[in-house]
Parts: sequence; structure tokens; C-alpha cells
Amino acid sequence: MKEMNIVASLMLEEKRAKVADIVLAAREKKGWSQTELADRVGYSRSTIQRIESRVFSPNADQLYIILECLDVTLKLNNEKI
Repeated sequence: MKEMNIVASLMLEEKRAKVADIVLAAREKKGWSQTELADRVGYSRSTIQRIESRVFSPNADQLYIILECLDVTLKLNNEKI
């Protein structure tokens, strides 16, 4: 069971890293600072910094808002969200 927890933890870390990379790349493509993105979505700069540095995973509502602001499409089972 402990081994399964380690595998699950590693999978979550990989997913957190993927989200962080997408948010960071999209923000930089727009030429925005972390503060500019934070102001546009209504979160603190530290929240954006924690997401991009892989310390924090945004919940679904936060992620939808951030991706919408960055013009990034989210698909689940090939359905645009």
C-alpha cells in the first residue's frame, strides 16, 4: 500500500508540473508578469507564483479562470471545457 502512495504522489507531482509549465508559458507568451495575471484573475501574486513553482495545485474553479484569462483551451475526453 505504501508503494501505491508513492506512485500516486509521483503522478500528482507530474500533473502539477504540467499545469505549472502551461500557465507559465502562456503567461510569458502574453508578456504578463505574475502580478498582471494575478490582477486579471483576482488572485494574489503569491498564488500564481506558487502554481508556477509547482508548490500549489489550483482547484478546478481557479484553473478554469486562469486558463480562460490566458486563452488556453482545456479539454476533458476531447470535450472543450
